Amino acid sequence: MTEYWFRRKRRGFGIGIPLNWKGWALYIAYLAAILAIPSAFQWYLGYPGTWWLRTLAIVLVSIPFVWVAWKKTKGGWRWRKGDETTDTDDDT
Repeated sequence: MTEYWFRRKRRGFGIGIPLNWKGWALYIAYLAAILAIPSAFQWYLGYPGTWWLRTLAIVLVSIPFVWVAWKKTKGGWRWRKGDETTDTDDDT
C-alpha cells in the first residue's frame, strides 16, 4: 500500500493540498529551489542568468516535482468538475 502525500483536487486537474509532512516538505523544497535559481546563477555565472536560462532551470526543477506529486496524489490526476458523487476515495 502506498502512502499518499497529496489530496486530489475537487475541481480541475492536478494536486490539491498536501496530506502530511512529506507533501509539505516536497512543496516547500520545490518553491525554495525555484526561488534559489537566480541566486545560483549569480553565484556560478556572475549574473542572474537570461530569461530563457531561468525558464529552462524552472522546467528542469519542475519535472521531478510533478512526477513525484503525480505518483503520490490520492485519487490520481484527472479532470474533475466538482459535482462528482461517485468517487470512492474520500478527502481525508
